[in-house]
Amino acid sequence: MVDRDQHRNLPSDRALRTAGQAGLLMANMLFTCCIVNTIRQSRRENHGKRTHPALLLLLATCPLLLIRGLYGVMSGIVPGFNYYDLNNYGQTGLPSSFVVSEYIMGTSMEWISCALLMLTSLNDSGMADLEVYSEGKKDASS
Repeated sequence: MVDRDQHRNLPSDRALRTAGQAGLLMANMLFTCCIVNTIRQSRRENHGKRTHPALLLLLATCPLLLIRGLYGVMSGIVPGFNYYDLNNYGQTGLPSSFVVSEYIMGTSMEWISCALLMLTSLNDSGMADLEVYSEGKKDASS
């Protein structure tokens, strides 16, 4: 039997979920703007030379995270993407189309973004840290 108090909270739960996902989407848009601005600044300072690979990996995550954010907002607004809409369930559970959309627009976007963000930790075999350390050492010895 379904608890009536649980159904009474669904409209506010839906609004809160949508607001949270919209916040994530806005943060991703801000993140994208910051990355693009940093790449432009880097190219200006380096006279159009090579941009650091970590910046390019961060830029590659932006569309994936934007898709994930849009899907999150849609799941709160569009009944066809909402787990709490009982019309999405059949006798055997969720239909394949619902599960596929969840995997493509939700889960896979998160996993690919995660993999790209983990690649940013490969910082040129530690050479950047060695350069900073050696510069500081030279300044101290002068």
